[in-house]
Amino acid sequence: MIGVLAIIAILAVVIVPKVFSTIASSRITSAVGSVSSMKSAVTEWAGKYGTIPVTTATASARIDDLLIADGMLEGRFIVSVGTPPPAVPVGGATYNRTTGVWTAGAGSQATQSRIICAASVAGAVPATGTNYQLDGLTNIPAGSRIVSAVIMGVPITDAREISQRIDGDALTQPSGAITADTVGKVVYAAAANANATTNVYIYIAHQ
Repeated sequence: MIGVLAIIAILAVVIVPKVFSTIASSRITSAVGSVSSMKSAVTEWAGKYGTIPVTTATASARIDDLLIADGMLEGRFIVSVGTPPPAVPVGGATYNRTTGVWTAGAGSQATQSRIICAASVAGAVPATGTNYQLDGLTNIPAGSRIVSAVIMGVPITDAREISQRIDGDALTQPSGAITADTVGKVVYAAAANANATTNVYIYIAHQ
């Protein structure tokens, strides 16, 4: 009996970490897939209406709500990494294509994972979705409109894994790093420590 228990204990030590690692990996895979789906919907909307409206006009605006309203998405951008959405969704802004004006919704979306569109700014790449160095060197021209997926409250290890999946090793921080990632399609601010979280901004498209 003691021998059997010892074998079970050894197997648990070996297998359990792999199970959790597999679960974490599947969540990252799902998140990356969701971003790809958003890109298709954004491209379709821009092709139909010509441009994507910036969401900085109101803190309750989000592009995924706009895509839902036009039948190009079935639901909001929600991923299984980062801070989960509230049980009761926070009402977002609505967009009037005729006037080009957002009407503020029931509450701010600033703490929610979402799709945003920001006017690009010149200079260094901040982890706010307002610019990217897609090749690791060159900023997107000032005045462009940049669509990004924002994932809030992501563990720094998961943030690095998302970057590695999308940008590859060349544009990803080294394993174990908690420093900011400011190059490639995935950017995020530095974390306070290895157990802390950060907000991840993922490039989708620009015009």
